Amino acid sequence: MPQYDFRQPRLFVDSVLTAGETVQLERGQSNYLGNVLRLAAGDTILAFNGRDGEWQASIAGRKRPDSLSILAQTRQQDRLRDLVYAFAPLKHARLDYMVQKAVEMGASSLQPV
Repeated sequence: MPQYDFRQPRLFVDSVLTAGETVQLERGQSNYLGNVLRLAAGDTILAFNGRDGEWQASIAGRKRPDSLSILAQTRQQDRLRDLVYAFAPLKHARLDYMVQKAVEMGASSLQPV
């Protein structure tokens, strides 16, 4: 696997990422790469989707970036650990609110202490 470079731009793409795949960019992503970061065809970025890990990708397109050619995986996707929410029992009304916020936060289990 290639060595990880923290200075290289990263871009979230909502597509399956595999080596050799070509991913079409949305208009906003194309604008971000071409006008904001001033990148052109042939430049490389790091693409990720939150499921398949992080991949090195080459920008393709004539006037502006319109697609990414996925080259190689740079990092595996880390599996998130279960989030245990430990709390002190409160009055009933506040307990409902606390459970609501714990669910919004993504807690996998609630543990009274």
